[in-house]
Amino acid sequence: MSRVGKWPITVKVPLAVAALMITVGIIVSEQVLRRLEETQTRFLSDLSQSYLDGLSSAITPALLREDNWEVYDAIDRANTTNRGLRATETIVTNADRSVIASSDPRIHPIGSQITTKLPVNKFSFEAGANTASAIRVLSYPGRTAGIIFATFDTRHLAAERRDVLLALTASNGILTLTLALAGWFLVTRMMSPVRVLTDHLGVAQDGHADLIPSSHLSKTSGEFGLLFRSYNALVCSMRDREELAIRLAEEKRLGSLGRLASSLAHEINNPLGGLFNALSTLKSHGNIEHVRERSLGLLERGLNGIKDTVRTTLTVYRSDSQSRHLEPCDIDDLKLLVAPEAKRRSVRIEMINGLVEKMPVPATPVRQAILNLLLNAIAVSPDGATVTLKTNSNKQLEITVKDRGPGLPDWAAEVLTAAKPTPPRSEGGLGLWATSRLIAQLCGRISIKPADPGTEIFIQIPLAGPELANAA
Repeated sequence: MSRVGKWPITVKVPLAVAALMITVGIIVSEQVLRRLEETQTRFLSDLSQSYLDGLSSAITPALLREDNWEVYDAIDRANTTNRGLRATETIVTNADRSVIASSDPRIHPIGSQITTKLPVNKFSFEAGANTASAIRVLSYPGRTAGIIFATFDTRHLAAERRDVLLALTASNGILTLTLALAGWFLVTRMMSPVRVLTDHLGVAQDGHADLIPSSHLSKTSGEFGLLFRSYNALVCSMRDREELAIRLAEEKRLGSLGRLASSLAHEINNPLGGLFNALSTLKSHGNIEHVRERSLGLLERGLNGIKDTVRTTLTVYRSDSQSRHLEPCDIDDLKLLVAPEAKRRSVRIEMINGLVEKMPVPATPVRQAILNLLLNAIAVSPDGATVTLKTNSNKQLEITVKDRGPGLPDWAAEVLTAAKPTPPRSEGGLGLWATSRLIAQLCGRISIKPADPGTEIFIQIPLAGPELANAA
């Protein structure tokens, strides 16, 4: 694209107007100068022919007699009578072009020869020239009596032409500049609504669409006013859809929590039955050492299991009052948390936790994103399949979730990997959208690779300081 194509329309339109006016000015100037040239030529030609007619009548008899003084006197009278014509030189010769008389005998003395060739036209004048010339052949029945050569001063006509050209140039320049400024002003006013809409659309591309203020709406009417109102209606619809999607995602999250809580309740009730049996055994046979030790061990393991289950649930579903860094135990807790759902669907969880120390990334959004992907992987995997979770730290946090399902649909992959996550058009995919949104807030990247069978989802989250730590 050329540089001119990148100029704003508020510059291109005034320049186009100026170029058009310059073109029109040149054409009009040429027409005016051409008409002026025609007028000057016709006027000067008529005067010169009148001058030659009068001079011819006065000198013909004397020319036939070759009376030099009478011819000279006739030339002098003609120049005096026709001062407006401004004859600068007049020469009268015989048929052999020998000078009979001239207005300036010092330059063309009597008897000298005129070597100037006869012009094609009897009258010669060029626009802007300082002189014009005319020639008249004097005929007598049967022969040429003589020739009159006349030269006229046309400097005043050249000055008139220059004045007209200067006036045209000045007027066209002023008119062009005025119209260019007027065009710039009008186009700037006309393009003001477009600039406002362009600015808001540019912001909307970044996912932060703002309403056009009412102050602009009150000043804009017609098509732009309708366009502004339509844009505001679109922004309101986008906000309503996003709010609805967030509410649906939260409801889905709470629904998942309810299902997990129900499963966890069963997981807690099971060891409780064993704990009560151990208590009964202690009450009845506590005096027997090996029975007492076995019962106490059962009580300790059961209580530890209940404690781990409760702690993990609170850790994942309770918002931290202050953001903390991700720890290896946060990943281990996820296996315990999804175990009831995996057991219910007969899916095995394989976990490879490569974290050995705290990672400088917010723990809460990372845990929530991994939990969403694990629950989704469990839901799509067939009975007896294995869902794999692998974490590693290699200058960044790397997370891999692999299932054995039928594969991720294209629309779901698009929701999950979108650079700027937007809510899906239906309730389906809200968990994926929430995951994509969480990873995007952490400046992370999600990639998807088909497996055979299943899908492998790979997440990379940069290790950084305060801005990522505050993202939670």
